[in-house]
This record gives sequence, C-alpha cells and structure tokens, in this order.
Amino acid sequence: MNVDIQEEQLLELQRQATLGHLLASVAHEFSAPIGSILSNRDVELRLLDRIEKAVAEPAPERVKELVSSCRELARVDQIAGERISRLVRSLKTAARVPDPEWHRVNVNEVVDSALQLAKTEFRGRIAVETDFGPVPEVECHPHLLSQALLNLVTNAGHAIAGTGKITAGTRQEGDAVHIWIADTGQGIREEDQAKVLQQGFTTKPVGAGTGLGLLIVRRIVAEDHGGSIGFESAWGHGTTFHIRIPLQAKRKGVE
Repeated sequence: MNVDIQEEQLLELQRQATLGHLLASVAHEFSAPIGSILSNRDVELRLLDRIEKAVAEPAPERVKELVSSCRELARVDQIAGERISRLVRSLKTAARVPDPEWHRVNVNEVVDSALQLAKTEFRGRIAVETDFGPVPEVECHPHLLSQALLNLVTNAGHAIAGTGKITAGTRQEGDAVHIWIADTGQGIREEDQAKVLQQGFTTKPVGAGTGLGLLIVRRIVAEDHGGSIGFESAWGHGTTFHIRIPLQAKRKGVE
C-alpha cells in the first residue's frame, strides 16, 4: 500500500491507542463470565455428589430436581462461554497484524466484531441493534476496515450521554457495500457539520479528544479503499454515518 510513512505511523498509533483503551473494558467483561463458569463448576460438582447419594434412595423427584439444576447451570455456562468466544474473535479481528495484501472478508462479521468490542466499554448503558443484509464479501485491508468501524462505533457511544442506542446495518448497493452506524446521541450542530471530517476538529472537551478519529476513518475509507463517507445529523436527535466500500478493491495507481 503506497502511503507516506508518517501516515502509516499515525494509523498504527491510533489503532493501538483505541485497542489499549478497550482492553481494560474487555478484561472486565471477561471476569464476570469466567467467574460464573468457575463458580458454577463447583456447584455442579456438589450437585453431582448429592445426585449420587439420592440415586441410592427411593426419591426420584429429588433426583429430577438436582438434574434440572445441573442442566440450568450448564446452560448458563454455555452462554458465558459463547460471550467469551465472541469477544476473543472480535479482539483477533481488531488486533490483526497490519497486512499490505488485500483480502476478501465478510463485512457483517467485521461490523459485528467492532460492536462486540465497543459493548465492553458501554457496559449496558447503550443498547446495540443490527440490521445486516445478505452482502457479498468485500476485498479490503481487514485491519484498516476494522479500525475505521471501531472508531465510528466508539464515537457513537461517546456521543450518547446516559442511556441510548446504536444501530449498525449493511446493504449491497450495486458494486459497493453500504455500512451505516446510527446513534441516539446529541447530534452535531449545523454550524459544525462542515468541519466534522477535518483534522483537529472534535466536540469533546479540551484534552479529551484529538479530532483524529474521524479523519482517520475518512482516510481509510476514501484513500485506502476508494470508498466514500458521509453523515446526516440533527442537533438533539443523533447522527448516522454512512460508508460505502467497493466490492472490488480500487488499488492506488491502477485505473
């Protein structure tokens, strides 16, 4: 990928900063299901001991109750295990080693991975909904696309004060895939909208934002993938970002 080395370094530093911020939330998210699994395991072992004793007695109803309890604990363990598995897959996608080669990926999986990671930071404060369509695979740089989507999702979460909702969707539009991230946050003032995708612009308090997040998203989508980015917003009613990625890579320097 023919890009200036300073830009490459900026991308990598921003990616690492985003992941580093999320890792603390992910670690917290892991602790609850892991604790549940370990705790349930001990209870299950005790229940099995009691089942062994109950089988030797004429009390079939009691045996059924104990078996039912074990099955319920096993169900909870399965849910916890699936949650951990999804987070691990999401981390692998986001932390993928930068690769200059193009790869075909399932966009719905990349968007979902970004949502799963961001949810660890939201911790129940923000509901997440998806509206994924049956889209074909896209030829892209997966680590860059993942970073762009993670930036958009985390920005959407930061725009929501208190509780709210983020909706992510995908559709095929001709020779491109349309991805949108909508939030129920404060929105963007009309006088600020023209500056949103410019370097250094941020609505966050001084010291809380660099204004690089959306600039990097624009660079990844438009320059690295030949796609487009836009948004619609109403002050007090939230914002929706739209990105469109070509199904077939538009390599730089190739007509």
